[in-house]
Amino acid sequence: MKRFFTILVALFCAITAVAQAEKSIIIDASKFRPVQSDALTGYSVDAIPQDHSRRPCARLKVKINRMTVEDIDGIQIKVATNNEVMRCQTAAYDLGLIVEMTAKPNTRFYFHHNEYGDSNEVCLNLEANKEYYLEAYLNQTFSIIVNSNVVGADVYIDGQYKGQTSDAMSLTVSDVMIGDHTLKLTYGKSECEQTITVNKNSIAFRQNINTQASKPQYVVFAVEPQSAVVTIAGNHYPLTEGSMMLVLESGTYNYTVSAAGYHSQSGTFTVAGSKVEKSVSLKADAATVTLIAPDGAEIWVNGTKRGTSRWSGTLTSGTYIFESRKEGHRTASISQKITSDKPQQSYTLPAPTPMLGTVVVGSTPLMADVALDGKVVGRTPIDLERVIVGKHTIKISKSGYNDFTQTITVAEGKSTTVNATLTKQSAAPTPTTSAKGITSAPYKVGDYYNDGTKEGVVFEVAADGKHGKIVSMTQSRRGLQWSSDEAEQKRLIGADSNSDGAYNMAKVKAVANWQEKYPAFKWCADLGEGWYLPSIEELEKFASDDAVHDAVNRTLTSKGGEKLFNRGDLGWYWSSTESNKQYDGKFCPWSVGMGSGYTGNLGKNRSTYVRAVSAF
Repeated sequence: MKRFFTILVALFCAITAVAQAEKSIIIDASKFRPVQSDALTGYSVDAIPQDHSRRPCARLKVKINRMTVEDIDGIQIKVATNNEVMRCQTAAYDLGLIVEMTAKPNTRFYFHHNEYGDSNEVCLNLEANKEYYLEAYLNQTFSIIVNSNVVGADVYIDGQYKGQTSDAMSLTVSDVMIGDHTLKLTYGKSECEQTITVNKNSIAFRQNINTQASKPQYVVFAVEPQSAVVTIAGNHYPLTEGSMMLVLESGTYNYTVSAAGYHSQSGTFTVAGSKVEKSVSLKADAATVTLIAPDGAEIWVNGTKRGTSRWSGTLTSGTYIFESRKEGHRTASISQKITSDKPQQSYTLPAPTPMLGTVVVGSTPLMADVALDGKVVGRTPIDLERVIVGKHTIKISKSGYNDFTQTITVAEGKSTTVNATLTKQSAAPTPTTSAKGITSAPYKVGDYYNDGTKEGVVFEVAADGKHGKIVSMTQSRRGLQWSSDEAEQKRLIGADSNSDGAYNMAKVKAVANWQEKYPAFKWCADLGEGWYLPSIEELEKFASDDAVHDAVNRTLTSKGGEKLFNRGDLGWYWSSTESNKQYDGKFCPWSVGMGSGYTGNLGKNRSTYVRAVSAF
């Protein structure tokens, strides 16, 4: 009998435990806490009435979750101890109850609802005239139906995967707690989300998928400048005539548009059911810069010549070295950071500092006239101080004596001495001119030369007047390339003599099929035996030396030849001398620009005028 009673008690406890677990209303005793004490704490407690036996009471403020006001109105308080419930009222300020009952330790009570049944029982210690906070919730679940417009959509409730919609485009989800939930459906790249409220009157919900948004769509970019590159999701897309197009799956993408000399622009776009078109115009990361140098000084920007005396142009943002250069002078420079914040900028460059030396000139006999680079500077003996470094021509002359000419090189801080012994003029016959106007030896610069096979104008002559060099009567009708063959343009052939164009010509003729690959040299060779493209020093002699240039041009004009370009004309002449400088991976020869008299490098593929020379 005792054993039977023990089993019966155990079974009763088990049944009670199951019942407890299946309660629809749960009182959460863990949330029980006092919210006000007494006047000593600084909080005043609203008066709490006594029970019918004049015993003090306590007040419970019960927050009830997942229940409506109507449901809360149906809650009754069932006390298992000797307490009187003086008040059980639905709270006006929130979803909950205001309960007042006799204050006693170990007070046991539970909630009863005609529809949801009894709650779990709790045991609380209640002190007189104190208020307490407590929470309860409706522990009720429902099976809900999720309807959609597609088969196979993934369904999530509060972030938890619940399954896929069936062939009937619906899914039944069980054990969904009463209250608010987040319902999300995903299908391919598309997803949609909404908040649903589950209760006894609301268990069916519909969520449609925008299937069009899940399809790949065209993405088109129109960009300025056309040199820009569009980067999308780490992939680079160049433009074709300022635009690009590709097809992308639905989703959100990051993009960057960038171009040299412009500010990059970044952003995002979303592919969702329709074509995406974006127009991007980059802001130039550059400024217009004007540089002013002392008169006659060359302006160089980061090692490249840009002009003389004044230059204006566009520079992209960055740090630059601006230089003013002048022959025989020490270069002056400034460093400047250029940004696009200031669109127009102007800078005055410091003057180059002259590098000076001294020339001491003496002669026998004395009192001879001394000319430095064509300008008479005094009589011997004379000390010429503050002479710019570099090459100069000293000419010493005296009536009755032959002129003495010498080229000297002046070094900074050094003294160069020139001593000339003048020779008396001989009784040699004066140069004569034939009926055809051909001058015979001795020759001088500017004389017309014609030996029956060669015709030209003397631009260089030996001291005896019998030997020298002539420049052709004509020049190329249009610009010719130094070399027209791309492979030849990318290599040096050894035509590196600064003074002997014939040597350079021989190097060219050693190249197979040189007549086809070297148009400038072929033009010279076509004039006849002995003609060649001048070296840089030979070219400078008749193109850059004003006295020689003018003497040659006077004769060319009088003899019906083609004049050399004058200073200021927009024409360049090729020399045969190679330079090891490169542009775009191609080597350059030296040339002379007649607009400024500037000697510089041009790529072998450039088209430039040609003048031939020959020795006599």
